[in-house]
Amino acid sequence: MKERLQIHKKADSSAYSSKQSQLQCLRRATPTHLLNTHSKLGSNKPIVQAKVENHKFQQYQFEATKLQIQAKHGTITPEGQERLTVLQTKMNKSLQQGKEHSSQFGHSLSKMAIKRSDSVSIREIQPKLTIGQSGDRYEQEADSVATSVVNQINRAALENQDAGVKNEQGKSEEILVVNNSADKKQKFLQEYSLAKTLVNGIDDTLPQDKILEQLFKNFVNIQFQYTMVSKSPETLLKGSPEGDCQTLARTFKKVAEEYFGIEKITIESIAKPFLSEAGVTPYQGKKPNCDDGKRWFFQNHYWASWNGKIYDVLFLSNKRTEADMAKQVQPLTSMLMPEQEYYETEKGKIVYPIVNKYSTVEVSIFEKLKNFVNNLGQFFSNSMSAIINKIRSLFAQSGNNTSGFDSLMRELEHDKNNSAIANK
Repeated sequence: MKERLQIHKKADSSAYSSKQSQLQCLRRATPTHLLNTHSKLGSNKPIVQAKVENHKFQQYQFEATKLQIQAKHGTITPEGQERLTVLQTKMNKSLQQGKEHSSQFGHSLSKMAIKRSDSVSIREIQPKLTIGQSGDRYEQEADSVATSVVNQINRAALENQDAGVKNEQGKSEEILVVNNSADKKQKFLQEYSLAKTLVNGIDDTLPQDKILEQLFKNFVNIQFQYTMVSKSPETLLKGSPEGDCQTLARTFKKVAEEYFGIEKITIESIAKPFLSEAGVTPYQGKKPNCDDGKRWFFQNHYWASWNGKIYDVLFLSNKRTEADMAKQVQPLTSMLMPEQEYYETEKGKIVYPIVNKYSTVEVSIFEKLKNFVNNLGQFFSNSMSAIINKIRSLFAQSGNNTSGFDSLMRELEHDKNNSAIANK
């Protein structure tokens, strides 16, 4: 019995000595720094990768949760639904990569071995990797590296996402503006049938001054009837093309602003009565209303202007109307005038109404007649009404008929002389 025990002890001692000898050989064959390096690479790098994947997965999960809540309440958009599908795919991929990393980690460590050139085999030495305690220096380093990597990934992703969103928003806004503009124009044309004629043939991509000039010229095509009575631009555009200069100017402004989107068009005017040599308008209707169609007498006048340029739509002129302004807003009165009203202008004209038209006479002739009548009053008080009626008759025929006034003056002088002789 004692012999058998001694044999076992010798065998155990021999085996122990053999193992110790093998380990010493291994230590001599393997530099310490190589073991340390493999230990760090084998432990630190997989942890960093695992934490990166974990952070990414949490990021995806956080965003996906918000979209899932929206989907649950029925408020998710088609874009949100598409994003949720992408996130779920990324989460599944992240989980799969985590499993693969774990599998590769264990497999590579189990097969990690250090061979000596002379005889030690892999099966004889299988070092077991021991990962340090939670919170140790290596895990803290892994956390730091993983956080840095995830932050870089997220920052790049957010920057790309923001750039993409801004680009998409810019495109969407451009499309929205174009669509809104097209809808607005279509609605304008549906509401105002005559606007189609005014905007016909105008390329709205041209510079604004070119658009306004073509719009300006298109007014000659609307069959406008110049009545000298103001109408609203809405009335004209809905199919009743009649009115006055104010109607035309306001219509020009409305189409330019509401259809073409051209802003800062103003309506200007002359508020006092004036005499004008503007000539015939390009529209149907009234001809020049003063001195048998030779000139106009206006109580006021309106036109549009933009960026310093004149758009006188009544005369289709880019020049300001030349005006011989009346010296007063309200008419003067005289018993010599057919309707007892008249205006005196700054350039020496007397303008007076005859029914629905006007006529003019030089102020010098008018003053002579007034003075002559005043002087004759003391001699012909009984026949003064007859003289005044005769003067009115001459004015009514034509204020510029100087021969008629001269004839009247000679007749009155003759009557005066005859009266003086009779008194003697």
